[in-house]
Amino acid sequence: MANSRQPRPKTEKVLNLPTSTPLPLREVVLFSSGVGYFQRSGKINGGAVVDLSFRTDQVNDILKSLVLSDPTGSVQPVTYAPKDSLTRRLDSMGLSIHQTVSLGGLLCQFQGARIRLETGGAATEGRLLSVSTHRETVEIKWDKTNQEGVVKQVELVNVLTESGLRAVSLEQVTQIQLLDEPLDQELRESLELLATGLGDQQRLVQLHFGGDKAREVRAGYLQEMPVWKTGYRLVLDKKQPPYLQGWAIVENTTEEDWHEVRLSLVSGRPVSFIQELYQPIYLTRPTVEPQIVGAPTSELYESAMPIAGGGGMMAAPSPAMASAMITEFEEAIPQSPPSAPAARSLKRAAPSPVTAQKMAQSVVPQAQNAERGDLFEYVINQPVTLPRQQAAMVPIIGQAIEGKRIAIYNASGRVAQAMSGFRLKNNSKLHLSGGPITVFQDGIYAGDAQINHVQPGEERLISYAVDLDLTIVPTGQAPVLETTSITARHGVLLIERKQRKVWDYSLGNKSDGAKTVLVQQMIEPEFQLVEPTKLLEQTADEYRFEFEVPAKRTVELKVVMERPVTTTIALLNADINTTITYTQTSEVSKKLKSALQDLVRRKRKISEVQEQSDEMEQELEAIDNEQTRIRENMNALDHNNPLYQQYVQKLSAQETRIEELRQQLASLRRTAHEKQQELQDFVDNLTVD
Repeated sequence: MANSRQPRPKTEKVLNLPTSTPLPLREVVLFSSGVGYFQRSGKINGGAVVDLSFRTDQVNDILKSLVLSDPTGSVQPVTYAPKDSLTRRLDSMGLSIHQTVSLGGLLCQFQGARIRLETGGAATEGRLLSVSTHRETVEIKWDKTNQEGVVKQVELVNVLTESGLRAVSLEQVTQIQLLDEPLDQELRESLELLATGLGDQQRLVQLHFGGDKAREVRAGYLQEMPVWKTGYRLVLDKKQPPYLQGWAIVENTTEEDWHEVRLSLVSGRPVSFIQELYQPIYLTRPTVEPQIVGAPTSELYESAMPIAGGGGMMAAPSPAMASAMITEFEEAIPQSPPSAPAARSLKRAAPSPVTAQKMAQSVVPQAQNAERGDLFEYVINQPVTLPRQQAAMVPIIGQAIEGKRIAIYNASGRVAQAMSGFRLKNNSKLHLSGGPITVFQDGIYAGDAQINHVQPGEERLISYAVDLDLTIVPTGQAPVLETTSITARHGVLLIERKQRKVWDYSLGNKSDGAKTVLVQQMIEPEFQLVEPTKLLEQTADEYRFEFEVPAKRTVELKVVMERPVTTTIALLNADINTTITYTQTSEVSKKLKSALQDLVRRKRKISEVQEQSDEMEQELEAIDNEQTRIRENMNALDHNNPLYQQYVQKLSAQETRIEELRQQLASLRRTAHEKQQELQDFVDNLTVD
């Protein structure tokens, strides 16, 4: 049986490619959106190839963002090995070895090939016909009296030798050799390809430059990087201006050391995404059967259905940790040598205070600001060296900052006490990215705070500790409705009220110095602030009031908010008792009160007529029920019976009364209609302040 597989031809010509030219990393720009821009540049002479190695998960970003520059030469196509699936690449070689298969299953893929099987000292050569299985019972003896039969599957290799067919048990085979060299080579290459998939973590991207002169070329690209972070230290001292020191934390998670690179940190929120460009995309194509013309057969057609009209068919760290941190920080600052007695002392001296002067002398900021459209860039003015898989802290700001200490009380917050805070004004030329702030007050650790993005000239509040010297007692009052006016407009009564909400705060200062207190009051929807009339500032959700609380004194603060509440009542359909209530309200004017009293009288007259009509309706209903009873009794009596005659007389009198009631009822209905129309006209024209 011939082998249907076509072996691949061997490559006879080997291409001699230029040796890879290094292109050093010169600049790294880290963005707060989680990517980094890497720029390489270097000199080449003539044509050159630059090899760049990336992790497999980074290649999509490289293909999406790669920018090449060759001023006097030419940029040639960039080459790389596509990320085709390992299964598809193995299938293209004709072997299915990427899945767990038995030895017999593997041999089945070489049906028709020449093989050599060695079993002990014997060998069998021939063409592989098939691999079959059969059930074989093996007896196992436990002792002289007990034995057990076990059934197992045995694979047999069926080989066509020169002497005929021969079946060889795979259990007895010690070595198998493919005698067809192309097939043996294909199996070995498939195994090598499978092995490369085990460590398929790095990918080579080759940059090709063409030219015949010495020149400098550049390559820039984006790749995923950790978000760079910022942390600040704020020193508050009564005798010196506030001092702010900022550090940027960057991490080199690449597989390459950064040596003397220009580092920039960009703050902003550019849109960044990953698109699959590295993985080859195959479209699913339909399978079309071959067009085979067979012999024609007789076909039956059904009659067509006629269509109407015709035509067409349908289809924070702990204090102990903080103390240790401060101590370590102070130990890093050079100090004058201690005197001899102090050196011999076994007691540990208290750590020296953290001051703005010491910070400024020890750390020099290394960042310059630069505007880049909607983005802001910190340009580090000194080259940075950072080994791979290492992180660094780079000082970006260190200067006196404007601001003042305050106590902050949030009336709607979870903390019932005021917080020690600071109103920070960014008087630097740098944008301050969001991050934590460690606050040192009067030389020691005072607490932690945090800020979001602060532009130059912008102010921001921070709080870092509970203010134990300030006591605040809030007192809330129930909302009150106060009527302001009652008027009538075309028969509609308009009641204007204002709803008041009042909050009282008692603020007591137990310290020896005055305190500036900032109270934040939640804004109530639809309510307007009435008191206090002086408002420091307002955010989207809160009012802010600021005032001084003298030492050892208590200050009272009242916050009042109001909103208008309008109620409308249609006087024509209003309950008469409701109307009477408003005639007795002091907010109603005399003229409106007189009009409402007239309205009540008119409604009462209509009610009286309605009551008379209801009484007559009830009398008519009673007479009708009585006549029904009488007629039932008369049916049981003889016409000459005296009782029967009495019934006749009574029915006659009732008929007379019925006629009278009907006439009176008709007159009452006319009267009620007239008075109702008069009431309607009165109400429609009723407009009184």
